[in-house]
Amino acid sequence: MNDKNIEEMLRMLESGEISDDQLESDGEDLDYYPSRQDLLDELEESPLETFNGNGKDIDPAIDPIDAIDPPAVTDSDPPIVRNISTPESANYMPSGGRSLLWRKRNLVYSEDKIAFSGSEELSSNILELDTPYQFFTYFFTNEFLESIVQESNLYATQQQPNRLETYTVEDLRKYLGIITFMSVYHYPNIRSYWGKFGFGPIRDTMPVNKFEKIRRVLHFNDNSKHLPVDHPDHDKLHKLRPVITHLNEKFSSVTIDQRLSIDEQMCATKIGHFLKQYMPNKPHKWGFKLFALCSLLGYSYNFIIYAGKDKDDERLPSEPEIGVVGQTVMRLLRVVPKQKNHIVYFDNYYTSLPLMYHLATEGIHSLGTIQRNRLGKTCKLPHKQDVMKSSIPRGTYEEYVTNFENVDISAVSWKDNKQVVLASTYVGAEPVETIHRYDKKLKRKIEIACPKLVKEYNAHMGGVDLMDSHLGRYRIRIKSRKWYMRIFYHLLDLTIINAWILYRKVMGQRGKASKDIMNLADFRSELADTLCKYSTPIPRGRPRSTSTTAAGPPPKIRKGKPCQVLPPNDVILDGVGHEQIRTPNRMRCMFPACNLKTVSWIAAVESLLQNLLAHGEVIVGPHQVLEEDTQGLT
Repeated sequence: MNDKNIEEMLRMLESGEISDDQLESDGEDLDYYPSRQDLLDELEESPLETFNGNGKDIDPAIDPIDAIDPPAVTDSDPPIVRNISTPESANYMPSGGRSLLWRKRNLVYSEDKIAFSGSEELSSNILELDTPYQFFTYFFTNEFLESIVQESNLYATQQQPNRLETYTVEDLRKYLGIITFMSVYHYPNIRSYWGKFGFGPIRDTMPVNKFEKIRRVLHFNDNSKHLPVDHPDHDKLHKLRPVITHLNEKFSSVTIDQRLSIDEQMCATKIGHFLKQYMPNKPHKWGFKLFALCSLLGYSYNFIIYAGKDKDDERLPSEPEIGVVGQTVMRLLRVVPKQKNHIVYFDNYYTSLPLMYHLATEGIHSLGTIQRNRLGKTCKLPHKQDVMKSSIPRGTYEEYVTNFENVDISAVSWKDNKQVVLASTYVGAEPVETIHRYDKKLKRKIEIACPKLVKEYNAHMGGVDLMDSHLGRYRIRIKSRKWYMRIFYHLLDLTIINAWILYRKVMGQRGKASKDIMNLADFRSELADTLCKYSTPIPRGRPRSTSTTAAGPPPKIRKGKPCQVLPPNDVILDGVGHEQIRTPNRMRCMFPACNLKTVSWIAAVESLLQNLLAHGEVIVGPHQVLEEDTQGLT
């Protein structure tokens, strides 16, 4: 660049014709290739140079292919081996937008085209759930807890063969309740909860030494089955594989909504481990990276923990080779029913034309921001330096549409604070709406044009971000030197939030008022209280009623008297550890669907004394009264 060009650039900067951001390279001059094979295919398809190996020009009359003498093919040549993983009958879009014809027209938006043919109704076994504990145990089943206890006891025995102490499901349940309490009520350190000014519900649940022992031996998979690194089936997430598999199966068992979003998620930690990632655009920049598929409410249907490059055999035969990022999206969407008109939203990290085409063939529409260079050189959308000129008004947009194998893909460039480029298979710029933006020069808000797909993207893309906001409010902050424990605590938080979202959805369908639906803090507190107090029912004596959701009149509380704090319903109905409480005044029974009243202890003692005096004997039974208890009443 000479002095004249530098002076001209400085003049344009001062006049505002260009900005400093436009001087930065955004990669638009580079061709995009999702994989190494696509780059090799492009090199093979490129025309030959117009000179031969000796540096002499080739006669233009000679065909370039004939300019090189190919070797003769003999019968002894080995047969050509084709890749059987990709069916030859499938027509996949060329990578990087090569050989696509873009036309300047609008993609017609139709509600009938995206009409959802699936069902969003929840199953009957989910609609029957009522309490936070029941929603939580839908994911953390008793069989799953038993498997964790079995692996933990096995790990403790492997560490200390002479150890005799074993732990039960009830101990694990109490441990989960304690760490859930700790996520809501924060103390300086763990032992402070058992200190002089400790937290009563935690201190009454378990001694601190037992809590530390369970924390030390908690394990999820047998270490003896962990294959070495050089083994082809080596699993980097072996220690957590049962947890990941079980939770993904339970999360995806819930009916999947039509509109979904895919984005990254961080399990914040600074522990030293090779799986730890650095993401500068996240609030927590260091940690383990997860890819999550979420609904608009933030419910996570599927997740993938990033553990480096995946094995090639994880790609299904029906899935094309569209790069590692596209493969991640297809793995997340395997739980989504095909040909039901689901719609998925993602950002420019995932969006590519081959991926959008493949999803469209499976009946899944898509919308996302896209990097300009991924549209290919044949797309005539304006570049950043052309859009950001001061002569181009804010709100200006252009749309181009291409068609490949009867699949329309729309690409729209829109000028806001910066250039925004989006691509979609179901919606374009029309119908255009208006939004308000603040103008610095006019010092007031003005109306600018906003394409339809921008509105769609902003309204439905925030599912994973909403889940992150729930995780940020109340999360388990216990530190551990074991990397897999940090991920387990993150997955436990993920499970509790999923249970809370499902609880709100069920309560809303029942017509319950929003003020009567527990918020996340109350939900976690009641769940923790139930986990700490719940006992496994013991089948003995007269069997209790199997109905745990019997609707009876609530206990009447008299005005002017302090409200009695009742235990959670799951603790009331577990059938363990219930004794008769004698009160000076008669009260309504707290058991659901029971309208009887309790017996006053004064009347009971008087009746018992009359019985003793009449018969001269002591009655032995569930209400036994000792002789020293009646001395003051004679």
